[in-house]
Amino acid sequence: MAEHEKSASYSPPKSDLVLEITRRFSAPREVVFAAITQPSTFQQWWGPKGCTCSVCEIDLREGGAWQTTLVGAEDCDTNTVGGVYKEIVTPSKLVFTWSWTQVDGKVNGGRGPETVVTIELHDEGDKTLMNFSQQIFSDAEQCQKHRSGWDSAYDCLEQYLSKTQ
Repeated sequence: MAEHEKSASYSPPKSDLVLEITRRFSAPREVVFAAITQPSTFQQWWGPKGCTCSVCEIDLREGGAWQTTLVGAEDCDTNTVGGVYKEIVTPSKLVFTWSWTQVDGKVNGGRGPETVVTIELHDEGDKTLMNFSQQIFSDAEQCQKHRSGWDSAYDCLEQYLSKTQ
């Protein structure tokens, strides 16, 4: 084995570090966009099942910050997450950074590793097709944990939308 090969470290395949979700919601695109961008609406459904959103701050403009706090239940400790909006195309696209606040305050100015979330909403009349991606995770385990969280949160969104339509 060559000397340079000995120092090489394993990197998981990119597909293990990128989360992609496709969902169809039974609501028009404008309603779905509002549900994910208006604090009073967002707070009603946000979080995995069993969690509640106690804080929701959204400055919906490119460069604007957002932050939410999820309060624990059986499967959810109290956690704060936030980031900055990078791109907003109403009512079809959001791109923002995502980072959990760290208790130790040592990483990223008190924030954990940062990923980028892209949400694209496609108009299907009275339904909306959502393409979601979050990347790039530090490891496959974190990617999978986020998949579980987002899947549960989007189940909550679907339930919320079904009550409002």
